[in-house]
Amino acid sequence: MENNKSENEYPAENQSVYSQNKTMIKGFLVCLLVLGLLIPIPFILNLIEERQGSKENVIAEISDKWSGKQTIYGPFVEITYVENVNNGQGKVVQQHVKKYVSANDLNMNGTIDTQLKSRSIYDAVVYNSKLNVTSKFMNYAEILKEIGVAAENVVSTKIIFGISDSKGYENKVIVRSNNKNYPLTADNTTSAIDIYPEDKVRTGEYSEESKKSTKVMPVQMMSQKVDPSTFDFNQVSINLVMKGSQMLNFIPSAINTKVDLTTNWKDLKYDGNFLPNSDPETKNGKTHVKWSIYQQNPLQGQIWQDASNFSDYSFGVNFLQMNDHYDKTYRSTKYAILFIGLTFVAFFFIESRNHFNIHLVQYALVGFAICVNFVLLLSLSEYLGFDFAYFISSGATILLITFFVNSFLKSFGLTFKITLMLILLYAFIYSILQLKEHALLVGSIGLFIIVAILMYYSKNIEWSKTT
Repeated sequence: MENNKSENEYPAENQSVYSQNKTMIKGFLVCLLVLGLLIPIPFILNLIEERQGSKENVIAEISDKWSGKQTIYGPFVEITYVENVNNGQGKVVQQHVKKYVSANDLNMNGTIDTQLKSRSIYDAVVYNSKLNVTSKFMNYAEILKEIGVAAENVVSTKIIFGISDSKGYENKVIVRSNNKNYPLTADNTTSAIDIYPEDKVRTGEYSEESKKSTKVMPVQMMSQKVDPSTFDFNQVSINLVMKGSQMLNFIPSAINTKVDLTTNWKDLKYDGNFLPNSDPETKNGKTHVKWSIYQQNPLQGQIWQDASNFSDYSFGVNFLQMNDHYDKTYRSTKYAILFIGLTFVAFFFIESRNHFNIHLVQYALVGFAICVNFVLLLSLSEYLGFDFAYFISSGATILLITFFVNSFLKSFGLTFKITLMLILLYAFIYSILQLKEHALLVGSIGLFIIVAILMYYSKNIEWSKTT
């Protein structure tokens, strides 16, 4: 009998320890469940990156078929002359040397008409442009003097010009000078290198994990030989009609470079080394933007020999698509611990203060609903944009959790409190996603207020019972 009695005492003691620390043990298990529900989040983030990668691939394919990002090179003057050099064996030999001359003044003005090309659910920004390019060079005698070569040693004099993607030419490029036309043809002896950023994963301007690389492409230059005796180097003009996609850049190769553009696209980002001189003017759906750049010593100098790194000095416009729903969805998903954690804390406080018993399975189902919300947000945002998708997905999730919670709480008042908390939480996260630069300030203040509220409501919770 004594043995049986002693065996029954142990369960009673264990039960006593559990009942005294029931709240602490339940809180610990809820914390473990929160951590467990964070396991799917990296997979959701990876899914967002995959979808963004698909979009970038489609945009790249559209751009490749239409015409890619464009940078305008020139016009320049190319002088090829004979120079006597020592071949290293004690003999003097002649070799051909090329020197390039940039203009004193370079003016480019015109219009850029943009449009969206669609494939599946994705859009790419492409454009047609009409630009008038005028240049004023030194006269020929001054050019030879600057190079330091005699006229009799000159082999050829050319006007050269080029754009990044030659697929973008929509008509023949003709240089006009002194009332004469000089059609340009492809020149395989002259080249430049175009280097520009290439987005690989995500393109959010404020994204913490945007992965960038650079794409290097040779530029097919065009040229035409000119007769220095009849060619007017002070009056060089080109009427350029071309197409491109996503961005348009210029090379400030002259001492004075002026660019004056009008475009029907309002969401512009200014790339490169120079910003516009003043804020763009928007009128009647057209955006007008100007650059005026003065350089006493442009690029590598006004006389140079290598055009390979000209794109390092470029500037221009990037035609943005402001529906950056992938970036915002990515950022909202990173707040998953806040969504799940605060929801579970609200449940925990309610059951502790009102002596309910919410099962861990019910916690888990609510957590899964929140995780599914992020996938729903991603899929809807691809069709509706982020704002509408956020309202629909968050509204559906809040309604689902509300009906589910009411089914076991059986209390309109408590259900209303949880619903109100969820609405405020989703509204708070949405406001942070919209603020960008001020997100850290507003977010930190909001979290401080949340912690203060949690501290206030936790003061009446009996964490352990004393006998």
